[in-house]
Amino acid sequence: MFLELAGTTPLLLGSDENLTHGDVGRQGEILCDALRSSGATRVMIASDRPSRLLAAIVAAARTSADLWIVGGNQPAEKLESLAREFGVGLLLSDAADRLLKSEPVPSTGRICLMTSGTTGQPKIVAHTLVSLANRVLAVAGVTTLPGARWLLTYQPSSFAGLQVILTATCTGGAIVTTSDRNYLGWFNAAREHEVTHISGTPTFWRGFLMVAEPGSLPSLRQATLGGEAIDQPTLDRLHYTFSKARITHIYASTEAGVVFSVNDGRFGFPAVWLDKSVQGVEMRIRDGILEVHTPRAMLGYLSRHEARVSDDGWLSTGDRVHILGDRVQFLGREDSLINVGGSKVHPHVVEAFLLGCDDVIETRVFGCANPITGSIIGAELVVPKTVDKDALRAHLLRQCREHLPAHQVPRVLRFVDSIQVTESGKKG
Repeated sequence: MFLELAGTTPLLLGSDENLTHGDVGRQGEILCDALRSSGATRVMIASDRPSRLLAAIVAAARTSADLWIVGGNQPAEKLESLAREFGVGLLLSDAADRLLKSEPVPSTGRICLMTSGTTGQPKIVAHTLVSLANRVLAVAGVTTLPGARWLLTYQPSSFAGLQVILTATCTGGAIVTTSDRNYLGWFNAAREHEVTHISGTPTFWRGFLMVAEPGSLPSLRQATLGGEAIDQPTLDRLHYTFSKARITHIYASTEAGVVFSVNDGRFGFPAVWLDKSVQGVEMRIRDGILEVHTPRAMLGYLSRHEARVSDDGWLSTGDRVHILGDRVQFLGREDSLINVGGSKVHPHVVEAFLLGCDDVIETRVFGCANPITGSIIGAELVVPKTVDKDALRAHLLRQCREHLPAHQVPRVLRFVDSIQVTESGKKG
């Protein structure tokens, strides 16, 4: 098995856990023994502790058990309901591990994750360890990164969080965690532990840039963005603040796995990628929606949802795109469209424009009910506390009217101290 954990090299650093690869390997061995003695073929781990998640993955892989991974904040009744629905025999949590009454069933080596649920009820997605770690294995096969330190900003039990955890583990690096899960807390942890790699959503990075000055993290070698549509202003700010780091946009989802990464500093990806296999993945556009054909895709949904897979194996991502010049650009989720008098507005397009305006640090665009047009566009804005908000409001409205179609122009502008963010690091 590729996920071997041994030795005294640090694996987890920070205020929550300080453990070596060998420490976590021994936790995995203990769980292996528990699984074998219980006879359970299905196990659920409800935790956001990286060591527990890794130990559960190791134990499930070695015993061929099916593994369900859910967040540690799930209420007890939700866990019980999920365990009953899927016949889980062993429930692992930070509070206690419990055997459950269930009939043993043949296992298939699945790892089941919950989607972020940003645009609806969370879905349960089935992977194998190989499909989950396919991209990680490709990286680990090329090089190890001894001494690399990865700041964990994503929820650890999420697909993106597991990608960071597995990548750091398989390449000989260390994972840096902090109990202060806010921008200043993450920045202080990154500086204290001389972090070399940080992955986060674009929303995370815009907040992080509020506390990180140019040159303040000289150890940083890699800044990665994923989980949301990216915009050019955020890429430009990252290049300015971390001029010595490589800036990478990773396009991935729980359903599709890691699709591709792009490092050229430009929003979107090259249009020529539609004509060939790139990083083991094929892509195409159908009715404005990006579809992918990838070996890293999920096995399917376990919950009551229809997989967006065509008869020839292409998976619909649900992300609307268009081609502009030599670039495929993301417009936003298909289900996030706002109808303004019959015209469709992609919130991300308006957000990207506002983020390119002076003094706009962060924004969230949304629809407001209107009796005439059905909806009008509203926007929340985070700006410097010292700015003249009345003057800025007038300036932003003037800029929007000059450069955006009328139906995209915000009619409501609200200045706020912060934008609500979900546990997955995305705008709420």
